[in-house]
Amino acid sequence: MTKYGLGIGLACMAAMSALAASAEGFVTADGPRLLLNGAEYRAIGVNVPHLHQAYMGTWLHIDQMYGSNEAARATMVEAIRDAGESNVAFIRFFANPGYPRDMDLLFIPDPERYWARMDEIFALCREHGVKLIPSLNAMPNFFADYYQEPKQAILDPDTKTYQACYNYIRDFVSRYKDDPTVLMWELGNEAMLGADVDRAGQQALPPGCFSDGVEPRAEYTREDSLTFDMLLRIYRDQTAFIKDIDPNHLVTSGDACVRPECTSRRETFPDFKYRNDTLREWIANNLLSQPEPLDVASYHWYHRFEDPEPLGGHTVDTLISLVRATHAARVPVFIGEFGQDADSHERDPRADSLIETIDRLEDEEVSLIALWVWHFTWQPEHTMTSDSRPELIARVAAFNAKHADQ
Repeated sequence: MTKYGLGIGLACMAAMSALAASAEGFVTADGPRLLLNGAEYRAIGVNVPHLHQAYMGTWLHIDQMYGSNEAARATMVEAIRDAGESNVAFIRFFANPGYPRDMDLLFIPDPERYWARMDEIFALCREHGVKLIPSLNAMPNFFADYYQEPKQAILDPDTKTYQACYNYIRDFVSRYKDDPTVLMWELGNEAMLGADVDRAGQQALPPGCFSDGVEPRAEYTREDSLTFDMLLRIYRDQTAFIKDIDPNHLVTSGDACVRPECTSRRETFPDFKYRNDTLREWIANNLLSQPEPLDVASYHWYHRFEDPEPLGGHTVDTLISLVRATHAARVPVFIGEFGQDADSHERDPRADSLIETIDRLEDEEVSLIALWVWHFTWQPEHTMTSDSRPELIARVAAFNAKHADQ
């Protein structure tokens, strides 16, 4: 080998070593698989939607559900401890500052304290070996309500809504971009369910979601509607924004699946004329709803013993068909909410149906699953702990011991 060739070879080896070092401890995507430190990574976690707000004392329902900020914080600490001791791999949580009233309690007046409290949550999860999937929910969620702007303001860089959303993403992602405690970033919760839904005349947030003295608008307008194509634009823009800041972490959407009438909504908005998608249309729309540069496709699934809908992911066979199509497109799958409907809880108190579905999803090599919901007394019919669902949590622990423990 010439001196020139040797130099090129050494330079390439150095670059590859640097790349490997940068990826160490962070989950990466390889086609439909996730990798961690060179080995395939598959994991089951849980949802604690109000994790940071209950811990920080800003959640609207603290007095109703816990009685005090101290009790709420203690419950969140216990949720993290229980997850760690039960070999739950990660917690997904709704990581935006909350309703306008909640923002005024801490995030707006004292952002340094807000982020310091977030650091405490990350430290607790790190201590107990639990990763986090923060659902940023800045698209536009409650920022538009706070600034009394229509939801479509998220498309205009000159609006307060756009600037607040992107500033929040920038601050959050920049703070934890080098922290492997973040499993991946999520854009928001179930945004595609709102695609092509005409919000003109819908009731806006009630006054109780605002600070005293604020007079919110009573109704939304058509400019609060986001079309399928608008959401695709937001997904692409925000994902690229995150990736420009953070080269370490993957990004997922947080979607639940598209509506079973997705095609007719897109074709007839705003004068909606209902028609259910065929299975082929519905699967194609789900794939289209997860555009590049998103790394991981997000779907939600709740078990029903009787499914009144022809589509929507509520039957296991339909879910499996969607998983296979997504894997065929070389994209990993995240079942971001995985749980039972009310009738399923009553008829299946041990959650055997979820255990059976985990078996099938394991056979299909689904990468990530997050149980709905963990230590969340706001939904007593759904909430679970290691004590209340011991067989299910034992199945989760076994799955993670096989696929996630490294």
